[in-house]
Amino acid sequence: MLCFAALSISAQVFENDTVKSLVKRGADHIYNADPDSASFYIELIDRELPDHPVVPLMRAMTLLWSNIPTITEELFHQMQDQLFYSIELAESRDPDLEEPEMIFFAMASHGLLAEYYADQDYNLRAVGEANKAYGLMKKGFRIVDTHPEFLFTTGLYNYFREKYPEKHPIYKPLLWFFRSGDIELGLEQLEKACEVSILTQVEAYVYLSYIYLRYEYKPEKAQEYLGQIIKMYPNNFYAKGKYLESLANAEDFKRAPIEVIYSLMMHENPYYKLAGYVFLGYFEEIVIGSNEKAEFAYRRGLEFGDELDHHGEYFKGLGYLGLGRLLVLKGEAVEAKRVLNLAIKFAETSQIRKEARELLSEL
Repeated sequence: MLCFAALSISAQVFENDTVKSLVKRGADHIYNADPDSASFYIELIDRELPDHPVVPLMRAMTLLWSNIPTITEELFHQMQDQLFYSIELAESRDPDLEEPEMIFFAMASHGLLAEYYADQDYNLRAVGEANKAYGLMKKGFRIVDTHPEFLFTTGLYNYFREKYPEKHPIYKPLLWFFRSGDIELGLEQLEKACEVSILTQVEAYVYLSYIYLRYEYKPEKAQEYLGQIIKMYPNNFYAKGKYLESLANAEDFKRAPIEVIYSLMMHENPYYKLAGYVFLGYFEEIVIGSNEKAEFAYRRGLEFGDELDHHGEYFKGLGYLGLGRLLVLKGEAVEAKRVLNLAIKFAETSQIRKEARELLSEL
């Protein structure tokens, strides 16, 4: 996701207002999940800057944001080809990778590769790509004060270098040769990136919302950034799902926009259908108080969840927990136990896990 950090750094991409405008417009269409319009602007950029790494990187990002988060292996191979090509072009233009712009394009591509490999549990490949990105990132550490766009990647590094191995201990022995990070400094740098960066702003919003949801457990902070994204990019369904997740408590969910829930339900991707129906169930149960409608919505959402492997675990956990609550109220103890154990299995937050266990202890 280190995607557009390079785009606002001097050199050829922003040599003139024409290129700057094309890149910005293309990026807006990428984040708004409009691949046809994004491709139109990418082709225009390619005419202005032939053989520039910005083009294959933007093509890879178009594939990513048009399909996030259900990236198939076939789709990733297409992304991988574009990322390899972006690295190749950056190195051909600047063999020693000393220019800030080329550092960023190569680093962004290595970073995306590392993230995908980590998600797929290709641990050695992930570390290999991360090591390459780290070598370039160290160069960014030295120029962050003069090139503010490096605040994004430097902030990410400082935060996740310390937090990621806490959550994923398998990586601890593999990261000993990476320099230590600084959690508080990382957050400060990401916050500043939201204020002073140009095209890295959205990525900073995305990562800060993720951090406050899954690592810092401050959903009210995540709401600020996610609300901003869905205003700017109303067709960004990934941000819509995360925004509703940030509201998922009995008090805040009273403010949940029902039109966002319905839009997720109508999406063709089962991931978003899962999210939409589960949040509808939560809305009917917690806000409206219609347990019958809530049970139907939870069950419908979880049917879509059955179509997904290793995706939508948070929504599955929330759905099974809600369904479990309703089954406990109906006195269906056997089914409630089965469902609540599934909530624990899929839980991605301690809150869901804790409530499910408390309900189980009462049966």
